[in-house]
Amino acid sequence: MGRLIIFKRDNVMYLSKRTRLVFFIVCVSLLLVISVINFAYRPYIYENGIYDFYFADTFTNIWGVPIATCLGMALTQKLVYKEIYYSMAVCLGLICYEVIGLTFDYKDIIATFIGALLSYAINKMVIRYSC
Repeated sequence: MGRLIIFKRDNVMYLSKRTRLVFFIVCVSLLLVISVINFAYRPYIYENGIYDFYFADTFTNIWGVPIATCLGMALTQKLVYKEIYYSMAVCLGLICYEVIGLTFDYKDIIATFIGALLSYAINKMVIRYSC
């Protein structure tokens, strides 16, 4: 079947269609998870007054970075930078949105950084195991 990720000599990584499909499947799966959390978990936590270490408040930031990064990886074929740079770019974009949108919350900022680390781990696993 051959290699699915081809490395060029100028350090540009080209993703195969299969690898991009895996990124898209991961993105859709994470969207389904975040939908279930939003419609089932969050109302239950709020109605019963359960303290869940602010997960019900910050899960959108935690999962938003991996979803956006996986969607970006699924839509592009050529990766010019390392995977961490794509995760950090999405992370910085969400932080700028927090600051500009005047909804600045330090818990969301921390959750965004956690999401960037999670996104980096997902990207590394998909690239490593889809070969």
